[in-house]
Amino acid sequence: MFLFRQIFPLVEGLRDYKGIDFIADSIAGLVVLFITVPQVIAYAYLAGMPAEAGLYAVIVALVCYAVVGSSRTLAVGPTAIIAMMTLEAASEYSSPGTAAYGHVAMKLGLITGMTLLLLRLINFGAIISFLSHAVISGFITAAAILIITNQLPAVIGIASSPATDVVTVLQHLITGFRALNPATFIIGGGTILLLIWCRFGLANQLEKIGLSELLISALTRSAPMYAVIFSVLIVFLADLDSTNAVAIVGHIPASLPTLQYLDISMAEIKMLSPSALLIAMVVFMESTSIGSAVASKRREKINPNQELVGLGFANISAAFAGGFPVAGSFARTIVNHSAGAVSQVAALITALLVVITVLWLTPLFYYLPKSVLSAIIVVSAVQLIDWQNIKKIFSFNRIDAVTFSFTFMGVLALGVESGVLIGIVISFVLLIRDSSKPHIAVVGRWQNTEHFRNVLRHEVETYPAILSVRIDESLYFVNSRYIETFLLNKVADSPALEHILLICTATNFIDISGLEMLELLDKNLQEVGVTLHLAEVKGPVMDQLGKTDFLAHMRGEIFFTTDIALHELVNKHD
Repeated sequence: MFLFRQIFPLVEGLRDYKGIDFIADSIAGLVVLFITVPQVIAYAYLAGMPAEAGLYAVIVALVCYAVVGSSRTLAVGPTAIIAMMTLEAASEYSSPGTAAYGHVAMKLGLITGMTLLLLRLINFGAIISFLSHAVISGFITAAAILIITNQLPAVIGIASSPATDVVTVLQHLITGFRALNPATFIIGGGTILLLIWCRFGLANQLEKIGLSELLISALTRSAPMYAVIFSVLIVFLADLDSTNAVAIVGHIPASLPTLQYLDISMAEIKMLSPSALLIAMVVFMESTSIGSAVASKRREKINPNQELVGLGFANISAAFAGGFPVAGSFARTIVNHSAGAVSQVAALITALLVVITVLWLTPLFYYLPKSVLSAIIVVSAVQLIDWQNIKKIFSFNRIDAVTFSFTFMGVLALGVESGVLIGIVISFVLLIRDSSKPHIAVVGRWQNTEHFRNVLRHEVETYPAILSVRIDESLYFVNSRYIETFLLNKVADSPALEHILLICTATNFIDISGLEMLELLDKNLQEVGVTLHLAEVKGPVMDQLGKTDFLAHMRGEIFFTTDIALHELVNKHD
């Protein structure tokens, strides 16, 4: 039974489920519906797919994740970032909007889901560590700018740009501005203003009325549905699709998703796997970061490995339902949490309400202007840009700033996949470069205590015959030559030196290059009358050294603490 609850966390979540919890979940599920429907339709168009693809994807993704995922409030479905990555990956092999393109997008979702499950099988949830915070921030910021610029033509009512890079799109906007559709421009621009006002101005008005914070949050975040309702009424009543050529969504099939047959070959798997792996990494990163943040507010936690399973099955089911890759949505998850969701039942209720919408309410979306969908995407993408976080990156760490800049420019200039890979490579190169010259502190005793501090920062007691050095890094191939050179230079500069004490508090491992460096260093020091000693060596490192003959050939000693070492060496010298 315990294993069953591990595989299906929903069962565990329902153990103490009460009637009042169902009411709370029902309210949350209904509130989330209002933001889900317009968003997933918009993201479907962003991904180059028909409107129903977004609706089908969110239905099955919500159900599958609710049953298998570990977060009680994560809302899974199409998102802006994943939709854009889908468009970029799938459009290499087919034209968006075609049946062939739809099959490529579905197969991409299938391989993404399989990749997530494979990562779970090999317990490789730590893959997220390959994407540093700076890489993720640079990618999201650049992706948001790409999304915004590529949606602006639809907002003002001109044809799409022939290319998706920022420069081409901006040139297209400038040259085509005179040909904009006034009605489309007013509707799209008005939608952006409405969404911005709902986010900032409406909240203030509702606070004055005296509504609760929970209700205010739900009402303001449901702004996309207000935009949909108003725009549909305006286009329908004024007949703007006929009289002013306002582009509308048109017919959406009023039917449930059917199981799609995906005949995928090994050649297609090889072709789509690189993109699928990158999408899987972003899906996992995006979803777990959102899920963890919300769970921490409720003193709960999520299981990263179980998240791989939940997200894997969500993507596979979305693919077979005619959708495209999905992930955890930040906006919808926050709404779900703020509306008082207690368990995964809220997601199931949202899925049920989307089913009802698909079966009986899709005719209401016939007159929905595409410019409104683009406006929703633009405002959502703007919210992805975290200016405070960018400022912190540039002010706090030079390496992160460089990594962010390379990733940001790489995504804008070369696309998402190339940009992220550039960011990963740059972050590793800079990390290795930084590790190659570790911080090495010459230390001395502070105020006759057992504490030892850097001679450059504190007034400490040192001894001419003893050099106490703390190496703030593990000893491995990247830095072994630098450390050896540093110590030999100190010996050359100190004629009275008789002992070198290496303090290994920060040394977590020693590779073969580090071992050879210690052996050679010990030999060279003996030749000039200097003895090498070690202090505060960690247990795993001692186990490593114990498997070699280094300790047997080493003339010096290994001390338990730096204090003991200095006492014995000073007494020995005296």
